[in-house]
Amino acid sequence: MQFNKKKQQNQLTIKRVGLFVSRKVTADIEAAAPTAQRLVRDHFGRRPLGKVELVVTKTNLLSGLAAGSLGVAAGIKYEVWRDKTLSLTDRPGDIYAVTVAGPDNSLRILLNAQRLRRRKGQEIGPTLVYAFVEVDQLCRKGGFDKQIALARHEMGTHVLSKPAVKKLNKQFVADEVEAEKVTQHIMGKVVRNHRREEAAAQRQVPAATAGRA
Repeated sequence: MQFNKKKQQNQLTIKRVGLFVSRKVTADIEAAAPTAQRLVRDHFGRRPLGKVELVVTKTNLLSGLAAGSLGVAAGIKYEVWRDKTLSLTDRPGDIYAVTVAGPDNSLRILLNAQRLRRRKGQEIGPTLVYAFVEVDQLCRKGGFDKQIALARHEMGTHVLSKPAVKKLNKQFVADEVEAEKVTQHIMGKVVRNHRREEAAAQRQVPAATAGRA
């Protein structure tokens, strides 16, 4: 596994993990991430929230990176989590990004460069907005603990009762619904603002031409 040099942007740390991870996708993520973070911050009216590490990687590394990050955050031994696939990454080929807890209360957004590349960058903006909504959710009271609790359960170190697991999964589904709605709202606003700017620019062109006549 190859870890490439980190790049720091304000509160964001961005790095590539793995051989032949797309440099173009990484560059596009670097360019879009601060804006996505700002849009989510403005939506919720609070900073989302502290330092976040963005890891641009490959499909076949997503599950291991997620398990490792959560395993270390949960204080679980390497021998336990090294071969684990957690429910949040059980279909890595379908994942654009997944946001997970990390060591020392850190947060990591794992981005699937291969999936994003297949969409020719069209999903980078919405994916990052969605991921930063997940960051906000994890930073809310109990958010971090919920993800750690489910990871410990799935790794078998702190097994929960069936009602407790059902309650956690219900909360995660509610979070997904919220993240989808917020992402749609934010991206819709971005599109509308862009269209207004384009219309304003088009109106200025005839006025400038008339002024030269």
